Amino acid sequence: MDNRNEILFAVREAKRNLGQTADFRVADALTILEGIAPFLNKDTIIGMKCKGCDNYAAATFPLNRDFWAVDENEYCHAKEASLKNLSASKLAGCSQYTCQASHDLIALGTAIMEEDLRPAFQERKLYDRSKFASYTVAFRLQSSPGNVCIELGHRTDDGFACSDIRLYILRRLDPGFGAVASAKITEAMKSSPIIVVQSSQQTRRLLDIDYVLEWIAEKRKMDIVYL
Repeated sequence: MDNRNEILFAVREAKRNLGQTADFRVADALTILEGIAPFLNKDTIIGMKCKGCDNYAAATFPLNRDFWAVDENEYCHAKEASLKNLSASKLAGCSQYTCQASHDLIALGTAIMEEDLRPAFQERKLYDRSKFASYTVAFRLQSSPGNVCIELGHRTDDGFACSDIRLYILRRLDPGFGAVASAKITEAMKSSPIIVVQSSQQTRRLLDIDYVLEWIAEKRKMDIVYL
C-alpha cells in the first residue's frame, strides 16, 4: 500500500462499511478525515504527533546494556518498537500519546535555573576566550522528549553565546551521549530524573561551580554525573 494513501484507504473502507447507518456526526468526522488523509503520510504524523510525545526517541539502544550498539531509527518507548516498523494508521490512531513528563521536566529545569543557578551565579563571570572578555552568566533552557538542557553562556548583540557548560536533566538514557558516557550515566541512574553535567574541568574550576551543582543535586534529591 502507498504510504501516503494508507490512511485515506482506511477511511474510505470505513465509510463503505458503515454505509447509510453511520451517525451523522461520525459521517461528518469521516468526511473531514478523508479530506485531510492525503496529506497525512507517515513522516507528517511523526513530525506532528510522535516528536512531541514523551515516548518518542530519536534513537535507541536495541541491546540490553550494550551501549556501543545504537539503532539510529526513531523509536517509541511505549510500544517498544522502531517507528519504521509501525504503519501510518497505527501511529495516527495511537492513544498512548502524552507530553506530561516533558512538561514536568521543563518545570523542574526552569525551577533549577531560576531558583538555584541564577542566584548562585549572580556574582560570577564567564570568560569568553574568543573575545578576551568576561561576561555575566546567562542561561538558556532547551527541551526534547526525555530530557531538558540548561546551557550556560552570555548575552550578545546577536542573541545567546553558549559556553561549553551544559546541564542535562534526564529521565531515561539517551544514545546521543555515546557509549562511554551512557555506561557512566546508567550506573548512576538509580532514580529518575538525574543531572548530567557536560563541561570541561577547566571551565568548572574557573567558575568554581562543582559545590553549587552538588548542592542543587542534594537539594533536589537527584543523582549527578560529570562527563
